Amino acid sequence: MSVTRNQNDESSLGWMISVTFWIFLFIAASLFAAVVLSPRYLSYLNLKNEYLANQVQLVSLENQVEYLREIAHSLEHDPEFRSEVARVDFDAVRPGEERIAVDPDLALDVPQWDPGKKIPVSNRSWYVPMLGVLSENQKVRSSILLTAAVIVVLSFTFLHESQSQQLETVTRSTRDILGLLLSRYRVPDDDSVDYEEEEG
Repeated sequence: MSVTRNQNDESSLGWMISVTFWIFLFIAASLFAAVVLSPRYLSYLNLKNEYLANQVQLVSLENQVEYLREIAHSLEHDPEFRSEVARVDFDAVRPGEERIAVDPDLALDVPQWDPGKKIPVSNRSWYVPMLGVLSENQKVRSSILLTAAVIVVLSFTFLHESQSQQLETVTRSTRDILGLLLSRYRVPDDDSVDYEEEEG
């Protein structure tokens, strides 16, 4: 009976060791991938942002061209529009016309287009600053790679089935120490029964 129980304990401990080993390897691989892939991903995000900004600028330029075509067509074929633009540009007044002074903000003005105006960059993701740190800060990159290497070495050194006996000993001793520390704060069941009898 005790032999079967020991075998079950060993198999469950071996399973736990194996799962812990793969979890640690996954963490190490994730850290390594974060350091290696973050500069490339940051470059991709910057290029995508630049592409979107160029698309917005292209649409803006196309709208501006269409607007200027309409103005050119109106200047060629609409004499009333032509005279109105001349009045605005040259501050001309028709005979008998009254003028009322208004704020410059309210005055009729030909819109000016600034081709050098920057298109606002689209909103960036919350993790872009972290990618910047992972891509450019050599101390952070080195410390993360060192952590990944230490995790791999510890995993291959301690987390395999040949070490199950030592790990079981460490687990038992840790459990015993925790039990001893927690036993100070537990109330024994016998005392609670005696206390109830005294009250009765």
